[in-house]
Amino acid sequence: MSNRFSVIATTLAVALLTNGCAMFTPDRIHYTWQEQSEAAEPNTLMQKLAPATSDGSVIGIALSGGGSRASVFGAAGLEVLAEAGVVQKATYISSVSGGGFPAAYYALNKPFPCEAHSTTMPCTSESYALFKDAMRHNFLSDMTLRQFGKPGRITSPTRRLSSLQEALDHQIIKDSTFSDLPASPVLLINGARYDDGRRFVFSNVAIPEEDSDIEQFSNATLRTASFSQPGCTRPTPPEFSVALAIAISAGFPPLLGPASIEMPETCDGGATQYWHLGDGGILDNTGVETIEDYALRAKTGGPKAKRVIIFSLDAGRSTPSQSMMETRNLKLWTSDPGRVVEIVGMRAKAYRDVALRNTRTSDELTITTITMRYTDAKIEQWPASCGDRVNDAQAISDHLALIPTNLKITDCDAELMELAARDVVTKALRENAGILQAITVRL
Repeated sequence: MSNRFSVIATTLAVALLTNGCAMFTPDRIHYTWQEQSEAAEPNTLMQKLAPATSDGSVIGIALSGGGSRASVFGAAGLEVLAEAGVVQKATYISSVSGGGFPAAYYALNKPFPCEAHSTTMPCTSESYALFKDAMRHNFLSDMTLRQFGKPGRITSPTRRLSSLQEALDHQIIKDSTFSDLPASPVLLINGARYDDGRRFVFSNVAIPEEDSDIEQFSNATLRTASFSQPGCTRPTPPEFSVALAIAISAGFPPLLGPASIEMPETCDGGATQYWHLGDGGILDNTGVETIEDYALRAKTGGPKAKRVIIFSLDAGRSTPSQSMMETRNLKLWTSDPGRVVEIVGMRAKAYRDVALRNTRTSDELTITTITMRYTDAKIEQWPASCGDRVNDAQAISDHLALIPTNLKITDCDAELMELAARDVVTKALRENAGILQAITVRL
């Protein structure tokens, strides 16, 4: 017994020595609003909310949450969509949690030199291999090492968020800010504002903070929150870190985050207020809703949106409730806290579908979501990285469904996710050929 207490005492002593007064250090403010962040002409930013095509079509790509599973699936899915010419026509790319890794990488790197290929050839290059390889990085170990490397972080989930931000910057973001993002496609990184239960979006394109003439969005809780405030429409500040936005989107307290942003109470200043932001998956783990919001609330003198087509790459966990009720293994929950996100997300999706039903079926606008779920893939053979296994399509399908939500992934699981993306995206493109031809997407 005395040996046990000695070990505990030694561990605490080491923690205090390496962590200083970490347990008594206030959690950090991740960003403080600066007056120079205000856009010089914020009203002109609203023009960018317009549909990008002359026929009023809005094409969105949504990359779901799901940790590294979603990162690998998203990158491989973008590759197949690029080969079909879909990504090149996208108006918006919306991401949640792990889906933000490939979404931001794509936005910042445009990883396919299509100009070097014939118009009759798919856009393929070594750059996509580098892209997919980058999504396999072990961000969990990277983040953990950074936690131990700096005093004041070991006991703080909010400071752990900074460790993930640093890992993202070092590996894929390269210290980019929102001023580095291209004008097209518009990148939407989704989080949640815990203070009032609203979805929060980071983007270099502003969305207004005002009552909507669309009945469903007249309720503030259903509208997208952003850096806009009543009376001042503004995007995410140009100096804001892209990596921080992605880390916030992936932050799931108490393991990671939340983040804190210090803001004035009004557009003209006033008292200080704090926004507490974290995982966007608790409201909508697909990223679809934000594209609908931006498309429906666009204000411009240009063509009105007539159709919205959203390609949803969904790597979120989906476990039938009955199977949960039939097992007593609590490890299902303690080893994969992301399942809590799934539960909240299911109710949020049901509420969203009811709220948007009238708009979806209006004569003036059609909204079509093409969902591509990794668990729907049909894979007949195990990749070589999975070892010597008997090829069995059902066994592979069962394995896919059990790939955990984490910020690391094995080579076997990564290859399976890449195969799954190619299978389900190719199938979706084939099944929706008529819709794609209507918007002149080259197949």
